[in-house]
Amino acid sequence: MNRMKARELAMQMLFSMEARKDFSPECKEDFLLAYPAEDQFAYVNAVYNAYADHIEEIDAKIEESSKGWHINRMAKVDLAVLRVAIAESKYMVNPTPVSVAINEAVNLAKEFGGDDSGKFVNGVLGRISRENEQA
Repeated sequence: MNRMKARELAMQMLFSMEARKDFSPECKEDFLLAYPAEDQFAYVNAVYNAYADHIEEIDAKIEESSKGWHINRMAKVDLAVLRVAIAESKYMVNPTPVSVAINEAVNLAKEFGGDDSGKFVNGVLGRISRENEQA
């Protein structure tokens, strides 16, 4: 399994689900049927489960830490990247270290997002990380 490819696939899946406004297990299965990367599915499923189980908490953290940006106004790529990073660093059974999740999220945002996506994602995840340290 290539963790970077699995993260990318998880981000694309959450992006697609956001566009459809459907985060159901059936939507996840439909998405995965379209991709031949079966060796990535275990990690993608783990990210999905972590996000689906904590959707309200994750989205609340994003909104609280995004300095005036409501989730509905955020770029959908940035939102999907943030959701993956938080799900994998906080809510998975074997969480990814926060610094790794942030670094990978910034790279995904730079690759798939707009010109300022990397900075935005880094800022939001940095604030969330600092809040978690203080808690």
